Amino acid sequence: MSELVNWILTNPFVAFIALVGVVVFVHELGHYLAGVWLNIAVEEFSLGFGPTAWSFRKGRTEYKICWLPLGGYVRFFGHEGGVPAPDDLEGRALNTAPVYKRALISFAGPFANFVLSLVVMIILSNVGLPQPSPVVSVMPEGAARNAGLLTGDKILKIDDETVRTWSDINRMISARPEKQTQLLVERGEEQINLTMTPAKEMSENLFGEPIAVGRIGVSQFFETPRLILSGDVTALTKAGVKSGDKVVEVNGKKISALHEVEHAVTAGPSVLKVERLKTVTPEYLATAEKNKQHSNFETLELKVNEGLSPESWNATVRSSDMMIRGYDELNTGDKRIAAKDAWQKCGLRSADTLFNWKNAPQLQGPVGFSFGLQKLFSSSDSGPANVSWQVVSIENNEMRTLECSVPRRAGLDALNRDQYQVDFPVKFVSRGVSVAPVVVRSESLLQSLEDGFNETWKQTTTIFTALKKLVSGSVPLSNLGGPIAIARVAGDAAEGGVLVFILTISWMSLNIGLFNLLPLPALDGGHLLLQGVEAAYGKPLPDSVQLAVQRVGVAILLGLIVLVFFNDILRLFRT
Repeated sequence: MSELVNWILTNPFVAFIALVGVVVFVHELGHYLAGVWLNIAVEEFSLGFGPTAWSFRKGRTEYKICWLPLGGYVRFFGHEGGVPAPDDLEGRALNTAPVYKRALISFAGPFANFVLSLVVMIILSNVGLPQPSPVVSVMPEGAARNAGLLTGDKILKIDDETVRTWSDINRMISARPEKQTQLLVERGEEQINLTMTPAKEMSENLFGEPIAVGRIGVSQFFETPRLILSGDVTALTKAGVKSGDKVVEVNGKKISALHEVEHAVTAGPSVLKVERLKTVTPEYLATAEKNKQHSNFETLELKVNEGLSPESWNATVRSSDMMIRGYDELNTGDKRIAAKDAWQKCGLRSADTLFNWKNAPQLQGPVGFSFGLQKLFSSSDSGPANVSWQVVSIENNEMRTLECSVPRRAGLDALNRDQYQVDFPVKFVSRGVSVAPVVVRSESLLQSLEDGFNETWKQTTTIFTALKKLVSGSVPLSNLGGPIAIARVAGDAAEGGVLVFILTISWMSLNIGLFNLLPLPALDGGHLLLQGVEAAYGKPLPDSVQLAVQRVGVAILLGLIVLVFFNDILRLFRT
């Protein structure tokens, strides 16, 4: 069973089929069960469209799977109208059924999607979802640093509101721009109260609308404790520490992140246990754990007799996360080739460690660097970006300054708007370390019902708002995605593991349910609209009017299909 799950989670195409298959099956099952319950004869139950791949018949109903896995349908007897019912189906035709029965059948599909999403969220609330821990990495500048918050501190409360996960920190701080805020943090075995005022920063919400948010200068990314040194770092070099050494213990305590070394060394004399590779190259550093199995390292205990000042540490010590392993291999015609050539031309090479932007004190890991790169270089200006930074080569620990002019490339932001960006097609030696996640689960069955409903409702309102903004034009139609976009979502979800994939099923199910309630004649919402008109007037619209409305609905749907495929293909070529 585990092998089957692993196969699904490592195959994007299978993940896409599984995601769409579950959501469509539940939707059509809703229509089917409602029809059976209301004694309407079912002719076909199909997953997919087009030629039949597999089928069987039970009683009057044919159950089948078709080759095109982009939807499904339930065909009831009398759906087309005008066909006389045989004696055994008298009163069981859809076209002669009372309007309330037809409305219930139409609504049952979207309702089943809502139920699926709710059940998934209730189950996940009971099982618990791993969430990023509320342990923070503090940026060199910002309200957090100025208030005395340290990397490795765990935030327990913000203005007396309990913090359980990193997303709680993000939500609460974002809501407090320029408002004095009280934090209760855990540092080691003590709890400390800190006061800070989040800076106001203009950002955008999910729909690209400008909003003011609070920022204190923290992140959830932590650096690997493998040291890269610049020049003569007196206290460390006197102790025998060399670039490439990985610190595994400080004063007899096992560690996992660079900030733990920093706290010890800047506090005073300390004893470091380090692992030293016998061969120090970017390739060996990148595969250090594998190399250790081949006895290509030694363990040393080094005593640092004097502490470094925080300023000296920031100026002279980096993590191997900032060392370049090499450039990406790019195929002929790749849009990033021009940027790669520019970075190489200005002298950036393998074994260089990125230390400082011009006029900036510190770079924090590849992820932090990528945020900085995006902020500095994502622009409406199509001209080249000029950057000055300092790098250190592991060959001699000497710092040199690079002046680079890199062409910008036309691309898209998160909302598919045009922007110009700078590519950085390199591989780093390491990618940082993560703090153990916290598992957030409901405290009781009753609580899980409430939490599951709240999460489902939150997802529903977000999707409904997005649909409303698409219809009003506030969000451009270029944000709509089709099968290729869904396949990407499925693949990303599968890579995140079983729980993330199941969570994505909930989100996709709600999307399908709400979309089908749109008042378009070819969708369930269109059927409900016509049935509402029939109920109001006491009789159905003339066949000619219904046929015209259906044709308009089909034309709109075909237009949407063309649009989403166009958007999908455009994204492939523009990203």
